[in-house]
Amino acid sequence: MSDDVLNQLRNKRNRSTVEPRQDALVPKVQPQASAPKQNSPQETSPVTEPTNPTAAPGDTIAELQTELEKYPETRRHSAIVLEKDLDQELTRFCKDRGITVEVFLEAAWSFANADNAVLEKITTEAKRRYDQRKRVGQIKRLITMLSNSSK
Repeated sequence: MSDDVLNQLRNKRNRSTVEPRQDALVPKVQPQASAPKQNSPQETSPVTEPTNPTAAPGDTIAELQTELEKYPETRRHSAIVLEKDLDQELTRFCKDRGITVEVFLEAAWSFANADNAVLEKITTEAKRRYDQRKRVGQIKRLITMLSNSSK
């Protein structure tokens, strides 16, 4: 096992636990003044009531769908292939800040797209890296072809 994989396994094992979250969809318990107080087992467990007892479940779904429409639509993109060292550095950077690489990429694009000079520098570097990747692919393909022909 490589050291990187071993460290990843160790890091997964030592993850901190997450505090239980308050569910935003479940309203908080509100005591009723008109109900007589009884010492029953039901009082020890919280009972949640909808904030609007006449609201149908469909109303909640409709409200959530309306809220969801306010946000930009997302879609899954193909897997990203990065240089090994850059991948480790970027992953650590994002993990330390509590964001994903994908969200960082979105923000970086938004920022770079607003400044043509920055966008041009990034595009030049991207073209250099693309040419380098193409050459690496050609070399690997030639190595495979030559090793298969010598067998």
